[in-house]
Amino acid sequence: MYLPKVRQIVGGKIPGILKDPATGLKFNGKFVRDFLGNFFKGDKITSESKPLELVPFTEEQAERSNSDFYSDFVTPNEAQYEKGAFPRYFVKDGRTGKIIEVDQDKYNTQKKENKLYRRVLRIEWYITGNPEDQIINGYLYPGTKAKNQDVINQAEKILPGIGEQILKDPGQFVRK
Repeated sequence: MYLPKVRQIVGGKIPGILKDPATGLKFNGKFVRDFLGNFFKGDKITSESKPLELVPFTEEQAERSNSDFYSDFVTPNEAQYEKGAFPRYFVKDGRTGKIIEVDQDKYNTQKKENKLYRRVLRIEWYITGNPEDQIINGYLYPGTKAKNQDVINQAEKILPGIGEQILKDPGQFVRK
């Protein structure tokens, strides 16, 4: 089978993984795609080319493969509970409006890259203390939920939408 080079696409990003039908294993080598969307081993299509099978990503895998822009699940450790607060890091993509929570390493990477369409934010999240407000001797002492709500309000000024997307619960991670 002859196919002109202009009808062949060598390598590139694909919406899934390529599987070798002969072995059933993931294929990581060079591949070429024809104009119909069929994949073959190698860097050009010939009569000897072996076909490959495309296994599409799930929705979550597709989101992660399209970018490195996905949330990490960050939780406080015991030392941070003893301290009473822990740092949380966020990144907002200005093109999509999506806000994610990341660990400190990804935060530092995003900050160093200094992309114009990405904004970063570090906050201190209160995690130890009485969650509810108290009145002692006629004075109001805010609880951790009220303190965290104030943190959310301040964060909204820098990253609008963070309260709806990520910081929905001011009592998250709070221990009495």
